[in-house]
Amino acid sequence: MLRHKPVRQPGQDIRTLPTYTIPEAAAFLAIKRRTMSSWYEGDDPILRASGNYGSTHLLSYKDLEEAYRVYLLRERFGFSFQFLRRSMRNARRMLRSQHPLHRADAVKECLQDLVYDKPARGKSPRTVSSIGKKPGQQVIEEVANLFAERIEAGRFIFPWRFAATDHESRPVSMNPRIMSGRLVVAGTRIPVTALWGRKRAGSKVAEIARDFGLDRDIVEKALTHIDLRQKAA
Repeated sequence: MLRHKPVRQPGQDIRTLPTYTIPEAAAFLAIKRRTMSSWYEGDDPILRASGNYGSTHLLSYKDLEEAYRVYLLRERFGFSFQFLRRSMRNARRMLRSQHPLHRADAVKECLQDLVYDKPARGKSPRTVSSIGKKPGQQVIEEVANLFAERIEAGRFIFPWRFAATDHESRPVSMNPRIMSGRLVVAGTRIPVTALWGRKRAGSKVAEIARDFGLDRDIVEKALTHIDLRQKAA
């Protein structure tokens, strides 16, 4: 565990503070650590970390939203890593931002392509442009918001190990203003790591549920989601 993570500065939006290591974020989001690390490595990474501690990448809450969007694009919607890498490169150029997926309303899906949905501003009309298959080419078809059911931008992430096939379950959540943005049982302030600690100590699921005042089904799902064999750092 890092002992000297960045400290929030006066007036700084807590969502932009780089405080999660990649192993920690991977455990919370139920993404393989090696997979998530690969998104931030190399000369042309899919994603860019908001901070670093020496050679260690540090992610902000907004970075976690961005990483979980990439996970959904890959696992639920079937976009290849090569396509996502190219799309994110184009999106950074078109949105003039190193973090295009921080903007939840900007990148959407249309006809198995990713597009930049630029809202109308002043006399400029709304435009929808390809960032994947034909960068810059405008399209007129309706676009789909890919992330609304799992991410309330800036407020909640509802990660779920089986989000690719189960679109409704929300056993766990993250909010930058609840328990310092750590993974908790949805609707509570109970860290999922506390449940995991009890299980590792030998407690039965029914005992854990009773002691924390939770439904057994929720405890089982929360424990299924988190995999601390990917040890949080």
